[in-house]
Amino acid sequence: MTIKKLSNIIVIFLVVIVMISVAVLYEQGRRSVSVNSPNITPSLSEKPTSTAPTPSLSPSKSSRIASSLSLAVPFTPQAPTGNWDQLHNEACEEASAIMAGAYFSGDTRKVIPAIEVEKEISTLTQWEESHFGYHLDTTALETAEMIRSVYGLKASIVNNFTEREIKEALSANKVVIIPVNGRKLGNPNYKQPGPIYHMLVVRGYTATKIITNDSGTRNGENYSYLFSTINNATADWDHITNTIDESKSVMVVVSK
Repeated sequence: MTIKKLSNIIVIFLVVIVMISVAVLYEQGRRSVSVNSPNITPSLSEKPTSTAPTPSLSPSKSSRIASSLSLAVPFTPQAPTGNWDQLHNEACEEASAIMAGAYFSGDTRKVIPAIEVEKEISTLTQWEESHFGYHLDTTALETAEMIRSVYGLKASIVNNFTEREIKEALSANKVVIIPVNGRKLGNPNYKQPGPIYHMLVVRGYTATKIITNDSGTRNGENYSYLFSTINNATADWDHITNTIDESKSVMVVVSK
């Protein structure tokens, strides 16, 4: 083999080596770009992950109410000695507060003795005169304030209440007081035509009735009304017009 031929073979061999090396380096560089380059193009089909909480399928405590119940709220008529003078004729608010206060004090008597009630009515009317400047015809809001201040209880206002809200409150061991137009209740035990402004203590319910302690009559212990009757009679006192406002539907919820 001549030196010229050997030189040509070496040149060809070197050219092949160079071409192979270039091809290998190119391929490695392409793969590196493919693997390491970030994809910054947003995907229009992707939706953001929702962070909204998953709703609970278990029933809330407020939905659990007894089918029927009657709290052992002691009873008193607003005129415990039968003296229906102006003070006692207008004392349904005080009598309602007294019954609620007795229940949460742990009083287990069915009926509060008249002498105790008379003393309590005197205490409450004096408090009203001191704080409001009057004691006749107090509103639901004022009655709630009196209960909080005198008996140290919680008393909240619920407007436009429903039958279920009454039952939920009672099932939670709370006493309900509802101001009404007494003449719409149709209670035959009232001295007719009945009180234009009245308050009922609601202590329980059955499948069809609402159980009250109605201080407007000595026969008012455990007196039952249809919810529709009470709902139709709801009212609150209006000091501006000095009469009831029958557009108001409000209840006082009393608890410890």
